[in-house]
Amino acid sequence: MSKLRFQKWCTQTWPEIYRYSYYRVRNREEAEDVTQETFARVFSQESFKGCSSADLTAEFPSLNYLKVTALNIIRDRWRRRKARGNEVGLEEILLSEDEDLQRLLDKAVLEEILQKLTEDQQMVLRLRIIEGYSRAETARKMAKSEAAVRGLQYRAIQNLRVLFLESLKEGNESENQS
Repeated sequence: MSKLRFQKWCTQTWPEIYRYSYYRVRNREEAEDVTQETFARVFSQESFKGCSSADLTAEFPSLNYLKVTALNIIRDRWRRRKARGNEVGLEEILLSEDEDLQRLLDKAVLEEILQKLTEDQQMVLRLRIIEGYSRAETARKMAKSEAAVRGLQYRAIQNLRVLFLESLKEGNESENQS
């Protein structure tokens, strides 16, 4: 009986945590990893160590607790990526033409600059510009008003402009020092 409750609870909460993770990372494989890590982290905590499966069913973590855990895992991953910087594969560079190399480096610079924006600014640019959602659709997806989305998009573009100019300035300074 208790094992069935535990399986039912996992079956019910797993898809919700996966959707929550996917909404944040927009990558199927990473969302699967985050979901698995969420459940693994929750059940590896001290309160669950040494418990039999019957004990686990007595008090399951809430869905909100699982979401907070997933969000913390995602933030940890973003911080590690930010600390490491964007990686460009050596094999890709060596096998690419000069034009392809420049495009690859431009993409890496763009990704690095976008990482400096806030999560909301990144999301509004992705939804509005890359995915082509209307302001109303974006507002619904982000749970914000259309006016808030308009302002957020404006600030994101302004910040992006400043970051691009700083990047160009840094690039010119490093060329002049060479």
